[in-house]
Amino acid sequence: MTIEALYVQLADLRIPIAVLVFAAPWITYLLCVAIPGKTEEPLLLSINLGLAIAGFLLLIGYLSYAVNIGGWRLVVTTADLLLLVLPLYHMLVSLWLSRRRLPLHLIPAFRTFQGLIMMAAAFLFLSWLGARIRIIFFSFVPFSTFLVLLAIVVGIGYAGYRKITD
Repeated sequence: MTIEALYVQLADLRIPIAVLVFAAPWITYLLCVAIPGKTEEPLLLSINLGLAIAGFLLLIGYLSYAVNIGGWRLVVTTADLLLLVLPLYHMLVSLWLSRRRLPLHLIPAFRTFQGLIMMAAAFLFLSWLGARIRIIFFSFVPFSTFLVLLAIVVGIGYAGYRKITD
């Protein structure tokens, strides 16, 4: 199975996927209400946040693939809006419902989520910078300033990595 085949299959099964993704945070919340416990609730909320992170990573993968193949014009003209919005909905609603049940620092997947967001932001900035930088750039910004900026971005990515591994 190729990456393109995966995304085509996701587009073909959009209605069942949409129903599952829409209902997943609420089902998890109802399970936490029905089965309260010091170990069960963090586990259920971690599984739900893990699924939200996986969906978000699929969204980022699709966007980076589509942008590299055909640019934003291809994404705007061919992408399914429902499938683009659902991972964001799942992530935000999962965080909101998780915070209503427990403090977020008690959920193991939240630390992973924070680290992935920091690493993804650093990677996206570096890839954007790499695509936009030209020789003319260095006539406007001193090279030492560029290196300091690059070191800060790499430091943010490393801090995200440390959040995941510690």
